[in-house]
Amino acid sequence: MLTKPVLITALGKRACNLLTQRTISNTQILRQGIKNHQPNDLERRFLVWSGKYKSTSEVPSFVSQEEMERCRNKMRIRLANLMIGLTVIGCGIMIYSGKQASKRGESVTKQNLEWHNQFKQANTKEAEAAGGK
Repeated sequence: MLTKPVLITALGKRACNLLTQRTISNTQILRQGIKNHQPNDLERRFLVWSGKYKSTSEVPSFVSQEEMERCRNKMRIRLANLMIGLTVIGCGIMIYSGKQASKRGESVTKQNLEWHNQFKQANTKEAEAAGGK
């Protein structure tokens, strides 16, 4: 079996590096040319949204794995940017809502105290009802 240590001892380090570089570059070229991935409907839409094709009918039945991976990466980045934008908008809405509530005199502390008072009153009524029976 020809492993890298065996090649190094047999041919020398420089020759081994040249051989491995050539085989890696050849396999990358072959891999780019092979169209072996069959996209499903969602992936066809991704290819259209990424701008690779004009419509889903133009997408071939087989595309290269590398092309599909690039398309997925573009869509992943777009989705991440969309989520960032929606998060910023949501934070802005919450800030506005909090400022409006503070103008009305509402606060989380007041809501918490009111809830505790209602809970205590309900418990005292239950205790009186149980003690009266």
